[in-house]
Amino acid sequence: MGGTVDGQERDVPRWTLADPDSPATGLTLEVPADATRLAPMRRAVVAWARALDLSEETVADLQLAVGEAAANSVEHAYPAGAAGLVELALQLRRRRGRRLVMVRVRDHGRWRSPPADPGYRGRGLAMIRAVAHDVAIDPGPRGTEVTFSVPA
Repeated sequence: MGGTVDGQERDVPRWTLADPDSPATGLTLEVPADATRLAPMRRAVVAWARALDLSEETVADLQLAVGEAAANSVEHAYPAGAAGLVELALQLRRRRGRRLVMVRVRDHGRWRSPPADPGYRGRGLAMIRAVAHDVAIDPGPRGTEVTFSVPA
């Protein structure tokens, strides 16, 4: 994917160009399912969104929603100590005259249903739904995919 960071080829963001004269309209990342990789991933999302001159409100909403979805994959998808990946794809698009950032966060682990009483935790999906639209969760035998859009 264009280089290594800390010896991990998958940590390098891939920026997708619509055409050479426009800013990058897409971002794809694959990061190890490790909590220490979440902050650099969120920084890459913020840098991408700011490069597109998105509003600070949109940047904050993206950082929150993407971070929560990825954190859920890191924490819940894989057994303790097992290696895994979190895939992230963002795309700036126009739909019905409005700009939206379409987001997909995917893991290759197993879905774990939220407990009936999450205690002081378990609010990530509610936080995503508070800032994003069209939130969908697709758990399957080959992993879980969370998709949503954020107005841009």
